[in-house]
Amino acid sequence: MLLAKDLITDTLPSIKTSDNATRVLEWMSEFKVAQLPVVNHERLLGIVSEEDLLNSGVEDLPIGAIHLSLPEKTFVYEDSHFYDVLKMASLMKLEILPVLSSRENNTFVGTITKSDLLKRAAEYLCVEEPGGVIVLHLANNNYSISEIGRICESNDAKILSLSVGNSDEAGKLYVTIKLNVRELSRVIATFERFEYDIALVVFDAEQVNDFRDSYENLLRYLNL
Repeated sequence: MLLAKDLITDTLPSIKTSDNATRVLEWMSEFKVAQLPVVNHERLLGIVSEEDLLNSGVEDLPIGAIHLSLPEKTFVYEDSHFYDVLKMASLMKLEILPVLSSRENNTFVGTITKSDLLKRAAEYLCVEEPGGVIVLHLANNNYSISEIGRICESNDAKILSLSVGNSDEAGKLYVTIKLNVRELSRVIATFERFEYDIALVVFDAEQVNDFRDSYENLLRYLNL
């Protein structure tokens, strides 16, 4: 299980209310972020953004005198699930996300960066694992994860990750399945036999390269 505490970076600094705008802007440039947490005595005061600093117009103005556009409540707890972290970062359009210790003791423990979050999301969804992707388009009341799993496993394919999203059509869903196999024809044929609407098929990049190499070898052979 992936939790917020597993995503904390040990490289990004927090800033104090006594730090001035110029120094904080330098840190933002150094660490390539446009936001940083403001923390005093392990208490999160909020998030200061590059826009907040530039709008202040005073280079030596202390952070404590600057209005924070992202308030103290913008955080997750260290036991928050990965999905909750993603939700908060997406809703608030955050580049960094402060993490607090617990609901009983709101101590600041660290920061999650957008780049680290995206990297872990790719790992969590098995994006880099070899295999293909099939996207099904189906009605809400026809969605059965157990049946989808049986169809895949009946063709010696295992589901590495599965996600569900709403379709533009009312009452319908897109179900995206990442499989551990590159050869998808048997799985596709079985889905079609069960009258599933296949919206998209994405072959593994290595498989596409294999096809390209085979095609180029054939052309070279024919030109001999």
